[in-house]
Amino acid sequence: IWCWFISADLWGSLSAILQGLTFQRENPFNGVIARPDVKRKKTLTEAQIRKIYLLMEAREADERVGKGVGRPNALRPVWFWLTVLDALHRTGMRQNQLLHIRLCDVDLENGWISLRPEGAKNHREHRVPITAKLRPRLEALYNRAIERDAKMDDQLFNVSRFDGRRKEVSANMDHPPLRAFFRRLSRECGCAISPHRFRHTIATNLMSLPDRNIKMAQELLGHSTPAVTLQYVETDLNRVRTMLEELEAA
Repeated sequence: IWCWFISADLWGSLSAILQGLTFQRENPFNGVIARPDVKRKKTLTEAQIRKIYLLMEAREADERVGKGVGRPNALRPVWFWLTVLDALHRTGMRQNQLLHIRLCDVDLENGWISLRPEGAKNHREHRVPITAKLRPRLEALYNRAIERDAKMDDQLFNVSRFDGRRKEVSANMDHPPLRAFFRRLSRECGCAISPHRFRHTIATNLMSLPDRNIKMAQELLGHSTPAVTLQYVETDLNRVRTMLEELEAA
């Protein structure tokens, strides 16, 4: 009832303004700031990441022996999508940055990937390192792309290049195949999985290190300011619990 009276009152005021019964020189909402809710970053636990890789590696083993080949499945080719997972999990890059990577952006000799400004939210180019665990699958993808006549300016992560069911290779892989993959993966793993959850996870893990380097984390994630990176700093509840228990014992 209270909500109805409030709504009726507001409606009456709006009607009066529309009918010219009241005149307001200044917008009463000038200077009013609506603060959005601040929620915890959605991350993946170590157990969830382990489950993702166990499932995908099992599917990769099936794929090697031809099991299930020919059936439409958003997780195939598994080796390709495992490389996508590695790139997101090991570097924290955004999905749009991943889709903008060209073969010429990958420097295997010096061990880095250049992320293009058109794929970044802040339109800044930066590099991410190729780690020891990322290199094997990334190098295999790079070499397979070359074998399929990919040019240096071609998109690296293009599933149509390796999908035997497709007659032609599309110029670019867009977001739909990526969304379909993560939708299927989430369903099979029983938890919500997305590129951004990998990004949030690596950022949160970096910020939880005792000797965390905010500047280094900022550069890896491509944040424009340290303030954005600091959003990933979470309170260590175990330390807080210990402190409170010390107070209780005093």
